[in-house]
Amino acid sequence: MASNSFRIQQGLFLLGSLVLAAPAAAQTTIPAKAYGPVWTGFYVGAAFGGGALVNKVNTSGGGASLGLDGLGSSGVLGSIYGGVDYQVLPKAIIGALAEASWSGFQSSASAQVPGAGAVANTSTGLGWSLLGRAGLLANPSTLLYLVGGYTGQNVYTSGTAVAGGAVASFSRSDTVHGWTVGPGFESMLTGGWSAKLEYRYSQFGATTPSGTAINVSPSTQAIRAGLTYRFGGLTAPATDDSPPSRPIATNWTGFYGGVAGGGGVAVNNVSTAFGGASTSITGAGQSLLGSVFAGADYQFAPQALVGLMGDFTWAGLQSTASLSAGGANASISAQANRAWSVMARVGYLPTPATLLYAAGGYAGQNITSTATAFVGGTSAFASQDNTFHGWTVGPGVETVVTGGWTTRLEYRYSQFQQQQILSGIGIQPETHTIRAGLAYKFGVGAPSPSIASE
Repeated sequence: MASNSFRIQQGLFLLGSLVLAAPAAAQTTIPAKAYGPVWTGFYVGAAFGGGALVNKVNTSGGGASLGLDGLGSSGVLGSIYGGVDYQVLPKAIIGALAEASWSGFQSSASAQVPGAGAVANTSTGLGWSLLGRAGLLANPSTLLYLVGGYTGQNVYTSGTAVAGGAVASFSRSDTVHGWTVGPGFESMLTGGWSAKLEYRYSQFGATTPSGTAINVSPSTQAIRAGLTYRFGGLTAPATDDSPPSRPIATNWTGFYGGVAGGGGVAVNNVSTAFGGASTSITGAGQSLLGSVFAGADYQFAPQALVGLMGDFTWAGLQSTASLSAGGANASISAQANRAWSVMARVGYLPTPATLLYAAGGYAGQNITSTATAFVGGTSAFASQDNTFHGWTVGPGVETVVTGGWTTRLEYRYSQFQQQQILSGIGIQPETHTIRAGLAYKFGVGAPSPSIASE
């Protein structure tokens, strides 16, 4: 017994010496493995997603001017990427990556009068980016990060006009350059595999196609869900002096409430018909948004849950078109003011503290439409509020920060019904939005019986 007691005392003395020596050791080496998986290394991956393009267009000539804020388009995208990260601190990484993408954001505008007509189309194609990123680990296997840098994009434009039996057409390809920035979540799955959800806002420089007086300033908002393979794996064994961290046992069953902020794009398919004349245009507007939300989840298995949630959102997603000629002017605008939704969600827990989920359900939206005109000293004004109903769907990532607090990143695509907003004017809106949220879940932090029993 005395021998065992002496050995225990030796062990305690050695442990105390290691603790006291830790600050000095940290000056030369960063004990990254003490906080779980090591994120340092090269990686490659592929992503799929969607988004929208907004073109602010201004043109003038012959005493007339036209302003569109803006012309819109939406569609899907795919990308491949590769990069490298360095874990500079136990809970922090920095890195760089390169990406090539293809997007199919398409828009069109057309006008038809007796004996004449015109149509114009815009679409995106190949894009590329050189980016840096910096992130913090919310837990050993979940990274919250910001990404930003240079981006380029090919934009294709074509059009045809017919008048009095004569036909004219054009087709051109332009390359635009700019910057991109956005947040993301990345979560370890198994081995070297991880999944990420990333939002990007990209702003490109204004261009003026040669031989025209048209000035175009494009921007995009896009979401990407990616699958990454990190060479060397995310679950490298820890050293003897820095044992791996145990996952936090978390019970996701319960009620929660929270707030979120973000941004988005409203893409409005607008059509008009007056007598023998008709037009159609895809308008778009973008802005910031804020929302409150609440819901409840039920964790029916160690790695799966289902739930219900609802939210109310305030936004200023507005698109406008204005025309001025010969002392007369006219404008029309559509602004999405308030939106609400009730959705179901189903989720998978790659680790006990991180949830990957998909949500979908009913969405409603209020749009205020305004039209003004001034011709020959006479003015006209019309305004109307309309409520649109539709559906919404999208992916999200949520992770436990501490106790009952969680943070989430969520993308939504919403499609609404078509209806007439003013006499002769019909609209069908859709929105692309991204939300970063902070929630408090009542009961989170208590061990889940199903997890604790494993």
